[in-house]
Amino acid sequence: FRDRTELRWLRWLARGFRHCAVVVRVGGDWVLIDSLSHSLCVGRFAAEPIGRLAARYRAAGMIVVETRVRQAPADLAPILPLTCVEADKRVLGIHACTILTPRQLHRHLTAPTERVFAAFPTLRAFVERDAAPTP
Repeated sequence: FRDRTELRWLRWLARGFRHCAVVVRVGGDWVLIDSLSHSLCVGRFAAEPIGRLAARYRAAGMIVVETRVRQAPADLAPILPLTCVEADKRVLGIHACTILTPRQLHRHLTAPTERVFAAFPTLRAFVERDAAPTP
């Protein structure tokens, strides 16, 4: 999670929880999906041990939480604006329409019923995915 934001209208969000993105392991690489207000950034970088990647994000001031990619329900996802939280929820297979802010997503991922590895200060969720993506 990150406290600093360039967008004035995001300042109403809880400090430290103003943006989120997700990093997923696909094959031997990490893929970053970062939904911004004006664009969707997708980047790929070489795999490294999850501990080292998490440590790098922590050193940059981010909170790291471990999680898993869930099998999304086979029904229509909630129709909500494409925010950083909604993009992360889609990647993680979460269809909860009550999760609207990075703080709510963090609470969901860290709830006792969840097992988690995601990084937030730009809510950078690190997720290891063993299976290759489907086309």
